[in-house]
Amino acid sequence: MTAAEIMNRLDILYNVLFYCSEKHATFSRFQRICINQERGALYSKFSFLLNEISENEVRDYQCPPEIEAKIQFTLQKIKDTNWLAFDQSQLL
Repeated sequence: MTAAEIMNRLDILYNVLFYCSEKHATFSRFQRICINQERGALYSKFSFLLNEISENEVRDYQCPPEIEAKIQFTLQKIKDTNWLAFDQSQLL
């Protein structure tokens, strides 16, 4: 996975969580935990690309297919409603 792919996926995950937090209640607590687990794994991959950690420290986690389907559905809702999304590059 390239740095650009990691950042894109982080944007998606951050935005669906933020959308959920703003009164939309899209994901359950458990699903939010799974999404945040994937975010943590992606940050570890990004740290590896920056030579901040070794390869054996890289976490590997992807959301289960059921949650991924909900992520994609929520992402489509975000696009359809022109909801103001957030770009991770604003943090870095």
